[in-house]
Amino acid sequence: MASIAAAPSQPDVALDVRGLTTSFYVGGHWYPAVRDVSFTLQKHETLALVGESGCGKSMTALSILGLVPPDTGRVEADAILFEGRDLTRASDCEMREVRGDGISMVFQEPMTSLNPVLTIGFQVSEALRHHRGLSRKEASARALDILDQVKIPSAASRFNDYPHQFSGGMRQRVMIAMALACQPKILLADEPTTALDVTIQAQILELLRDLRRDTGMAMIFITHNLGVVAELADRVAVMYAGQIVEIAEVEHLFARPSHPYTEALLRSIPRSDRDTAELYTIPGQVPPITRMPSGCRFAARCAYRQDRCAADQRLTPLRDASTHAVRCWRRTGGDLPTVGAADD
Repeated sequence: MASIAAAPSQPDVALDVRGLTTSFYVGGHWYPAVRDVSFTLQKHETLALVGESGCGKSMTALSILGLVPPDTGRVEADAILFEGRDLTRASDCEMREVRGDGISMVFQEPMTSLNPVLTIGFQVSEALRHHRGLSRKEASARALDILDQVKIPSAASRFNDYPHQFSGGMRQRVMIAMALACQPKILLADEPTTALDVTIQAQILELLRDLRRDTGMAMIFITHNLGVVAELADRVAVMYAGQIVEIAEVEHLFARPSHPYTEALLRSIPRSDRDTAELYTIPGQVPPITRMPSGCRFAARCAYRQDRCAADQRLTPLRDASTHAVRCWRRTGGDLPTVGAADD
């Protein structure tokens, strides 16, 4: 069996995704759901992937981990570099060693991700036995420590309980414990607070912040909630219709949204200083993968569209902010006014 191909590594980069495209076979043709996505994740950094449902956020994470079903999906990339290794050239066996050890994932709905016929103690300790070679007793002791770390009340007495005996928030904590069992370098968190009430959401976010600080892991946080992004992220990549349309440090993105889609998302956030009877909504919807328009995929919903939007535009750094890049002719063309701030 060939080993994962080695590649030049950058000391401060935890993950380097280059030219990721994920396609699905529909009606006799392949259609890209994620198209030419590139980004880096720095060590100890939280990168948020934001956008509406159907924009390719979760599919990007599943593609990185090689979890796209091969019978209907196809993942292609120039490279996905993790610790100097190219995951695109890894075998199934090698990817099983990466998952749960070097890179872990917290899925959106824990009730469908946890095995209903196995105790939570067994499920948390399973990764430790597989990746660390611990005995059942050693793995159980370590698993109990991790359940305490994610603040499961009375963890020792609940160690042999089943998932249906836990609340939604507690099940999500169990999922986080499973993901962190082997102290991964990278955590992929796929909307881990979506199904929870506001109080429990705040507790899970605080837990993730504390765990990132204590373990030093990097994190990709997938969400459609920009309020969560403002609290948790260091950088933000805005996705629309399978492409990254804007990427920037979180402070820059909120102060200076530069893609019309980003501006529209920010305007859609309810605010206490505005009349709630006049909530802004984005007209239209995300196009299906079988009918993607050419050029800018947001053009049909954009109030600023023009003829040249029918031509493809690359993700281009702003002239006065090299770490802030946008995929928009209007913002990078230089002859039109810029998009207004979200609170204008």
